[in-house]
Amino acid sequence: MNTERALLLAILLGLPACASYASASADDRCGPPPAMEKPLASLGHDPKPFEMRHAPEKIFQGKPGGYLYRFEREDSGTTESLRAVHMFRGGRILVVGDHGTALLRDPKAGWQPEATGTTENLHALVPVIHYKDGETITEDRRKNHPSLAVGSNGMAVFRDLSGVWRTESTGTSAHLFALRHLGPKTVAVGAGGVMVERSLEGVWRTVETRTTADLYALGSCGGYLCAVGAGGAMVVCKAPDGELVCIPRPPPTQATLRVVDEHLQIMGDGVWLSYVPTEKTEPRPPASFAPWSAAKDLVAGEEIRATEHNHWGGISEMLAVGRRGTVWFQGGLASDRNHLEKVKLPFEVDFHDVAYELVDGFLVGDKGTIVHLGVQDFVPDHICLL
Repeated sequence: MNTERALLLAILLGLPACASYASASADDRCGPPPAMEKPLASLGHDPKPFEMRHAPEKIFQGKPGGYLYRFEREDSGTTESLRAVHMFRGGRILVVGDHGTALLRDPKAGWQPEATGTTENLHALVPVIHYKDGETITEDRRKNHPSLAVGSNGMAVFRDLSGVWRTESTGTSAHLFALRHLGPKTVAVGAGGVMVERSLEGVWRTVETRTTADLYALGSCGGYLCAVGAGGAMVVCKAPDGELVCIPRPPPTQATLRVVDEHLQIMGDGVWLSYVPTEKTEPRPPASFAPWSAAKDLVAGEEIRATEHNHWGGISEMLAVGRRGTVWFQGGLASDRNHLEKVKLPFEVDFHDVAYELVDGFLVGDKGTIVHLGVQDFVPDHICLL
């Protein structure tokens, strides 16, 4: 890595502009260089793992030849479709899926089932904010978050710090497909345009969306909360006085939309939309989107189900998953975001969700499929802030 890259990373991280890259010879000022990061030990013993060479960062060239990406199936112990996954700090991974399935990854015992108290299909999963004002945040607390999942027939289940699940009443019988935090509250959307909002205390209330279209995804759209779904439906919401107000927007496409990505991109069935910049700032209008021409041939006939960003310098990129074992890599933080690579993995299942951080990723899908992605030989950047 050169000095320009180190300075850019320092600026992006909000660090002093005098930051400079330190070579291994600067141990006396910066400490020893970082060690190689090792992926979590695989639980799969997959006789036929899929391996590929991939360079996640293009602008600064990164490691010549890229890194070895190893995709290996792990035994989940279930044949239920798995629909959502979350990685906690410290290598804890939680998965939920059909018929109330919940699995927690144990590095020694493998994937362990948990009783959720429901047989409904669970479609979405998020960690829950639980810190109190003035509370000392320890490393153990960072690794151990409560979790919330929602699913069919309005089901919501909450997992507390001790790992015990309990059901909650959302006030709706509609299927719920997506979750998103909005400040201290959590929002869910689903079939028939339903939107419900949860307080920190676990109390749910209905929010009017003014649409009857099925809504499959939630995300941030330039200062607004966006919900998207069937037939290109898009609803934008703001909470100027603490109460969400939502208004439908003209559909940017007629295709079904399934993902609102954190980098102002929206994906779905055969479509990848990018943000259209505007010069108007006061008041800021809702974001507009148009098809991204660079993705046209790479998403035709495909369904993008979920995305996840790896924000680590040197390996920053976005990983998207879809049907029939298809995944996409897009350049990230310090890379060329116009670079998109499509890869067909030898797992003939539809993937529904993905988690990806540093050198580990987990892809979950139909038939109890869990695939562990381990990135080999990655050494974090050595940056010295002088």
